[in-house]
Amino acid sequence: MRTDLKNKLTNAFTCVGLLLACFFMYDFYKCLSGFIANGFREPSVMLPMVLSYLLPVICFLFYFFDIYVNNTKRTARIIYSVFVIVYAAICLAFVFKNMELYISNNRFGAYDALPSIFLRFPYDIIVIHFVLIAIQIFNILTLILTESQAARFKEGLKMPGTFKLCVWEYIPLCILAIVVFVFSGASIYATFSAFENALYDFRYIFLLLWVFIAPMMNLGLLVFKPEKRDISARSKVITLGLGIAVNLIFGILLLIFERTYPDFMVHIGKPIFLIAFSVSLPIEMGVILGIMAIGTVAFCVKLISLLANKTKRGQNNA
Repeated sequence: MRTDLKNKLTNAFTCVGLLLACFFMYDFYKCLSGFIANGFREPSVMLPMVLSYLLPVICFLFYFFDIYVNNTKRTARIIYSVFVIVYAAICLAFVFKNMELYISNNRFGAYDALPSIFLRFPYDIIVIHFVLIAIQIFNILTLILTESQAARFKEGLKMPGTFKLCVWEYIPLCILAIVVFVFSGASIYATFSAFENALYDFRYIFLLLWVFIAPMMNLGLLVFKPEKRDISARSKVITLGLGIAVNLIFGILLLIFERTYPDFMVHIGKPIFLIAFSVSLPIEMGVILGIMAIGTVAFCVKLISLLANKTKRGQNNA
């Protein structure tokens, strides 16, 4: 298979995986917010749901690092595969233990609010975990049978060095990505499940765009690192400047809406900010503003450094 075709196939897998990660992370978020709203009662019932939806996201983050950042060592990949198999097996054990209750709740529509892609809980989790176990068994076999055609094909799909990140950069970015996936999934789901809110208040469209674009853009630029790309200095400056501008525009619009209509999030924000409504604290809004602040500071530092280096080179040439 040609290299360009393999790259397209890899990127297609990644796009699908990213979308699934957003949905699974939102399922995690919904279950966690329900657990919090219920006063952390029934942990043996709720925790298997919460942890089950987290595992596919962990798998996607490892996949992204192994494919695009750095070809992970064989020992680390074996440890990861064993970890996923054990994690999935434990989750399945607890799911099957509570299966009668979960099936009953499913029949009564208790899980209809979870944005399941193909099946409702608990059936989606059972399918997902068995698929993940099968994938990890396949991974272990290809690591043992390194000369097999399947192993060579899998290695050929990798694009190491696409994103220039070290492990200690990637770990905090993973934490940030988990949070960003929650907001992306919330925005997508709220667009389809409660878009009628926009008919009552146009600010709902602003909330949907803010919750999706601001976190994802900041994460994307922090991962992409335009200042280290093989592009013109002008393109680097424009890209970082756009990142700063988008953050400032959303921040200014949010300030204007809050000043002119302080309660607008209370009236229309429930489909997006579940934990905030559970504990009566603007937690999610604060997190998004924190992401925007981190991104803005990082982009400003990078932009100043680029401009300073450009000025210095100009003086040396003169």
